Amino acid sequence: MKMKRYISILLVLLPLLPSCHKEAPAEEPQKDTAFVSIHPFVTKAQMGTNALPAWSEGDAVSILGDASDTPAEFTLCFGAGYSVASFEGIAPAGEKYIVCSPSDAKCDGETYRGKLSTQVKHSVPVQPLGSLPLWGETRNLSSVSLECICGILKIDLKGSVALKSITLDAGKAVSGEFMYNIKAKLFAMIGGANVIIMDASNTELIDSKAIPFHFILPPGEYEDITLTIVDADGETYYVTVDDTVQIKPGAFTNLTYDLKDF
Repeated sequence: MKMKRYISILLVLLPLLPSCHKEAPAEEPQKDTAFVSIHPFVTKAQMGTNALPAWSEGDAVSILGDASDTPAEFTLCFGAGYSVASFEGIAPAGEKYIVCSPSDAKCDGETYRGKLSTQVKHSVPVQPLGSLPLWGETRNLSSVSLECICGILKIDLKGSVALKSITLDAGKAVSGEFMYNIKAKLFAMIGGANVIIMDASNTELIDSKAIPFHFILPPGEYEDITLTIVDADGETYYVTVDDTVQIKPGAFTNLTYDLKDF
């Protein structure tokens, strides 16, 4: 019987990280570990004072080999809560590999097809890394670099209220299915909605320190962004973003507001 080959994929922003490898009984297939670098939000110029996106329990990436028709799913086994994590799965057949995240996205090296959520939940300190569209290709699973297709709009809010929700209306489609032409670097929404609704319940604003709220957006310019912020008592605050907002792949764009001004 041909023995299946297992590989643990390690997505890293640092040179070394503990392996998911565990001592296995002799009859189990041998496991290998591949080290993969990931490059969204890694430069100081991009990060500034922003926290890096972090992986979460349940995150997964997919790997498609050029000798296989079906991508293999690799699930997180180490690094939840950090911007470094390792993923484990069964390596697909092939000599060239396409890696993408989230694992339900489709990527063949020329086109990435994915979906941006309309309903999201506020996450501290930053939007989960596993929800960002990422892709990469390699001939060596020990050396693959993933690129981020979208950017993050970070909205810092101050005030003295407990929040319920934040609705971002971008004036054009920002959630739903999309297609990204990798070679041309062209991003296109396929229908979709103009809004992203964030559940911010149990989040209490304070006057002394801004609390960040992160929205994953397609790259491009936005001239008509509005925010509808509802607090726990049902009071509504309307914020119109006066300036044009530029969203770049793999970068933060920051806005700051004090609800006392609205």
